[in-house]
Amino acid sequence: MNSNFIKKLETDKYYIGSFDAYQDNSKQLIMENSNLSIEETEEIMKSLPTTYRASIIDKKTNNYIGYISVYEYEAQNQSTSIRFETSDSLLEEEIKEILDEYKKWIKESLNLISIKEYCYFSKDKQQYETNIVESKTNIIIPSNMIEKGITEETIEYFNEEYNIPKMQMPCTIKSSGQVIGIIGLTNLIWSNKRANLNIFLDKKLGEDVIGELPNIIIDEYLNFVHNSNIHNVTLSVTGSDTNLQKIIENTSMNYYGEIPFSSINENDLESKLMYQHIPNMEKVNGIYIPENKKISLSTLEIDKKELDPIIKINDQYELVSPNVLDTNNIDNILDGHIEAMQARQEFTIPLGEDKYILQKGNGNYGISKAFMNYSYILVDDKKDYCGYINILRNNAENKNAEIEIGISPKLQQKGLGTQVINKFYEELFSIGYASVTSAVFDFNNPSIKLHEKVAELNGIRLESYYINGKMWNMNFYSKINESISSRHI
Repeated sequence: MNSNFIKKLETDKYYIGSFDAYQDNSKQLIMENSNLSIEETEEIMKSLPTTYRASIIDKKTNNYIGYISVYEYEAQNQSTSIRFETSDSLLEEEIKEILDEYKKWIKESLNLISIKEYCYFSKDKQQYETNIVESKTNIIIPSNMIEKGITEETIEYFNEEYNIPKMQMPCTIKSSGQVIGIIGLTNLIWSNKRANLNIFLDKKLGEDVIGELPNIIIDEYLNFVHNSNIHNVTLSVTGSDTNLQKIIENTSMNYYGEIPFSSINENDLESKLMYQHIPNMEKVNGIYIPENKKISLSTLEIDKKELDPIIKINDQYELVSPNVLDTNNIDNILDGHIEAMQARQEFTIPLGEDKYILQKGNGNYGISKAFMNYSYILVDDKKDYCGYINILRNNAENKNAEIEIGISPKLQQKGLGTQVINKFYEELFSIGYASVTSAVFDFNNPSIKLHEKVAELNGIRLESYYINGKMWNMNFYSKINESISSRHI
């Protein structure tokens, strides 16, 4: 078995895992089975989404036998096809074993209604079948104040006051025939069964909108999305948006924390208050909601605007931007990263949402394919891979950052993680960040222990990460720039 192969799914006879460990084998397989040119084969390779393609390894022999992948995925219709290709003819029960395990995973990960077709290829056999996974009835929203969909005219109207994102499951809220708001989801991750709720109310109605929007409207929309297999729904409300706060406080959503200094209101930075809902959640009365923390943007004016490409941690370790990594050492760094991911259960924090099949990207990849989404790679004085620290996203015009950190398992429990994250806090604050936030899942004990040392727990998003048949909580930790922490008003 290729040393870079990481198994993520398993049947009685086969491992299903990293596609790129056997990428050349898959190219050759496509060319031979379908009698295609190199150019045609490359086009097929590019059509296989990197997140959902995988190699198949025989457990008994440790030999590559083929690959399996989603293709022609249609998110709008919640349907897909599967391309399944092997180098040898398999028994029907072996085909079924692989397909059943893979289909179970993609159905869960993509919230599929149907798999339109799967393809099985070998040198002497080609097979196509239509396979409807299940038929879902159209879920009705009881309230006559909510209409599914939003017209372009309505979007244009609300864009005058808001920056309206592209939403999923969008609906229009009406009262007495008049549009008073729009509601929908963003950051919907089917595989984790969670999404963010977005509500935009007509500002021209002022406080009158509170009387026009009974709490049952929001609750019925929440039930609608829960019935669509979305478990956790969270809503962030800026501290100054008192109208929306009053409306949400009367719904079945519960306040669970805040992200400090993560929103801009005119010339001020303020916190986002976080609400959430899961199925059958009971309303918690009397919960403490903090006063709106805000500070003037002018207090963060600093000449230095960018992080340095190399950040020295101590005499032995440094953080290096991918842009300046020594190209002669890239393979060694990649090998170290893969080795760390193979010990994933011990890794300080998982990489993004890729929890089953680790990919390196289409075609012949280089540093840009493998690491350019990372802010910094942690290396030692021998330039060996030791971990990473990454800015996942920036908020409030680069005044708040959400970060993740991973320390190679062999270097954990030695205080290195504490040094790295504290140094990174220091660097971010030096260029004008007001706060830094990390989201840590319950199963990640090493990272929880690390963040308990260096940051403050700001809230717990319940049952918002689905893995291995269980929902896990997401814990939010934040560190506030010490230069402003005493100036909250």
